[in-house]
Amino acid sequence: MIDTHAHLTDEAYDDRRATMIQNFKADGLDYVLTIGCDFKSSVDCVALAEKYDNVYAVIGVHPEELHTYTDETREYFLKVAKHPKVVAIGEIGLDYHYRSDNKDEQKRVFIDQLKLANEVKLPVVIHNRDSIGDMLEILENNKDLLKNGALFHCFSESVETYKRLKKLGIKVAFGGVCTFKNAVNVVKTLENVDLDDFVIETDCPYLTPMPYRGKMTNEPKFVRFVAEKIAEVRGLCLDEIIKIADENTYNFFKKIKR
Repeated sequence: MIDTHAHLTDEAYDDRRATMIQNFKADGLDYVLTIGCDFKSSVDCVALAEKYDNVYAVIGVHPEELHTYTDETREYFLKVAKHPKVVAIGEIGLDYHYRSDNKDEQKRVFIDQLKLANEVKLPVVIHNRDSIGDMLEILENNKDLLKNGALFHCFSESVETYKRLKKLGIKVAFGGVCTFKNAVNVVKTLENVDLDDFVIETDCPYLTPMPYRGKMTNEPKFVRFVAEKIAEVRGLCLDEIIKIADENTYNFFKKIKR
């Protein structure tokens, strides 16, 4: 299995990070992608990827951390994007859940990071929360910047939205939310998604899947429960879904060693 979206640098793992990573193989994990949210976490993600063969880094500035996106940050991203263990720019995007008074600045930083990814010929990992209208408008108006690939992280929108994204060549990632009892939209999309359009993720330490939701901190090994849910919905065996998800991951994140 490959967990395509984990926050291994999060302080939740400060007391067990090394042990957790050393156990990835025993947990059935071939690779884990650790995701940056701001300048510091992106630097830390690259350091982890350099230290461990089975960890790759994604670097970027999350919309809630846009104040860290400076000229110096951009220059660093441009330079380190050439690193063999840096596989994408992310997570970038829009988030109007806690703040919507800075929409223009969020859009500016998002579009500039789309441009940056295009410059360095890397795919992007996109974050969207309570902003789907503006998100679709930006993506449809800037589709020329997406030719190296785009992945909609933690997809929880409608089937109709998935179809609009598909027209742009954008893939979707499913995480622990698909196991939640109220995840009607996600399950509906699982029923309809083309099998070459998805990857699996945890977004750990957040969004712990059932049956551990509310009981344990999420970890990359729990990506198995996401795969199990997809297998259940699609009527396929678990091994087949894992094989499909892995192949899709290698095809999207082209720097990952097979």
